[in-house]
Amino acid sequence: MTMKKFLLAIFALAVATTVATAAVGISWTTVYGAYVHDAPNTTDYPSANNLLGTYNAIWQLIYAGADNLVEPIPVGTIPTAGGINGDYVYGDDVVWGQREIAIGGGSANDAPYNTTWDDWMLWQSGDQVYEDLGWATEGFVYQRVFEGTPANGSWYFETPVLALDTAYTAMGGPQVFNLDTGSAGFQPDTQITAIPEPATMGLLGLGALVMAIRRRRS
Repeated sequence: MTMKKFLLAIFALAVATTVATAAVGISWTTVYGAYVHDAPNTTDYPSANNLLGTYNAIWQLIYAGADNLVEPIPVGTIPTAGGINGDYVYGDDVVWGQREIAIGGGSANDAPYNTTWDDWMLWQSGDQVYEDLGWATEGFVYQRVFEGTPANGSWYFETPVLALDTAYTAMGGPQVFNLDTGSAGFQPDTQITAIPEPATMGLLGLGALVMAIRRRRS
């Protein structure tokens, strides 16, 4: 075998090995807990300000799509479940994992991972690592947590994106992606506000006109 053929064979083997071992593994979790949106701070654990003490939570791990950008919830829109890429996402973003935790904590209804969480949204049991042993595409993920089921006036929290490490192996351990950072918990900080429908806008406009006429007459 010539040196050129030998080097080509080594290169082909290296590429094949890289493709064969490409995978992602992400431990998406919390460290300091989840607080309600109107909590005065996110450091007074334990207190009565825990999110799951008052609300249920919908917690998502979302792939940011081929454009590597977070597709935000459109202004004036109430997110809905049942999309082709998963619940409450837009554009080419895709829900990779979803946990639905009831008030008071407990099961996240996320089989086959079967995780459970306490009323501060701190991990108790189950497999908190999302795995895709065939994923080889570089990209980004982010997390989103809804305080209660999305509705007009409800709140949610969204993390910055995390670059994927596609060299995951179980022996090497997963990427750690915490909702909270530093030494504090997190709280929903963005409110969902629906834009009134045209009929409602018309009624509001009519009401304003009536008020203006009354002021002129008085």
